[in-house]
Amino acid sequence: MSAELAAAVRRLALALHSHETDNVDEAIAIAGLDDLTAALQNGQRRLRWYERDPDPSRRPRGRELTAWSGALNAAAPPMTLGEGKLDDGRPTIDGRVCLDRLREGPPGFVHGGVVAGLFDEVMGAAQRLTKQPGAMTGRLTLRYRRPTPLDTDLLFRAWIEDDRSRRVLVRAACYIDAVEHGSPTAEAEAMFVRGAR
Repeated sequence: MSAELAAAVRRLALALHSHETDNVDEAIAIAGLDDLTAALQNGQRRLRWYERDPDPSRRPRGRELTAWSGALNAAAPPMTLGEGKLDDGRPTIDGRVCLDRLREGPPGFVHGGVVAGLFDEVMGAAQRLTKQPGAMTGRLTLRYRRPTPLDTDLLFRAWIEDDRSRRVLVRAACYIDAVEHGSPTAEAEAMFVRGAR
């Protein structure tokens, strides 16, 4: 699946969520979607990121398929990831995303579970800053400071706070992107554990 096709599916989901279907022949629409689904299922099975190469050191990151930033995952918002720096010069992984009504919790604001998922994604990606093998989330703690608005460019910024062999402490904050140095809408701390299987 191309990123463009995944984006088209996201647009369809948003249209279905935000408009009544009175002017659509649902039977025809469902048949068309079923035909497209069947055509996609006739293609070669896409390997998961960990199935692509038996040597973990040569595996691609596989971010295009992740739950929260996967450009090829039609269920993902998706969040784009890049690198940045804190004011003190420490490196960060920055996730940028604009969330629509598909992710709504309280009226006009992002669902808290979505905020938690996005934090886990960007904080997991921040582990690459350690130059060590990845780890699994052992604990994720969030503090919601104020509601996170919908339809607004958001910045999720994560950095390594401490790296002690098997345990990596990561911190992160969510900002309204236009006021990056303002107060965050939410903050998170996560403990990642290496070798946990």
